[in-house]
Amino acid sequence: MSTPVIVSERLVLRPPRLEDLDRCAELLGDYEVARMLSRVPHPYDIERGRTSLQASVDSWADWKTAGDLGFQIDHEGEMIGGFAFKKLQETPEIGYWLGRAYWGRGFMSEAVGAAVDWLFRNTDHQLVACETMIGNPASLKVAAKLGFREVAQVDCASLSRGTTVPAIRMELTRTDFLNGFDSRQDQA
Repeated sequence: MSTPVIVSERLVLRPPRLEDLDRCAELLGDYEVARMLSRVPHPYDIERGRTSLQASVDSWADWKTAGDLGFQIDHEGEMIGGFAFKKLQETPEIGYWLGRAYWGRGFMSEAVGAAVDWLFRNTDHQLVACETMIGNPASLKVAAKLGFREVAQVDCASLSRGTTVPAIRMELTRTDFLNGFDSRQDQA
């Protein structure tokens, strides 16, 4: 069974490797990154990171039946962030992060767009969702730019903050994405 690698104009989304641990620790050790994520503690816990990375590596053994599937995002051969599909056997949810040095350059919109395109073109899922903390306007912008629509306000646990924070649940249908994605491609 071939392992998917997603290639966009500037990025490669690839399966994680155990060798990524130090880079994950470096990028996720930044509180400004960790505070916008639900599952990352601050300070970064290297052993917890190793366990999480190993689980992500293991999920690729049979990726077509995995519940969660994580990708590392590379730019010019260097890991700059991560992307994950969660609950793949239900309604998939996405999660994503980017090292602070790479913010504001359009990398995340490109990565999420390529990953969601891959999902809809290679599975029969009709819907994908995300939850974005209200205090994270950049993440909200990424989702809105790709056509996600707000469906509810929810609470999101934040390990780094040790509390729950308000978030917005957004959803995107296959039809809306592929119609919008195709028209964006035609304009490029």
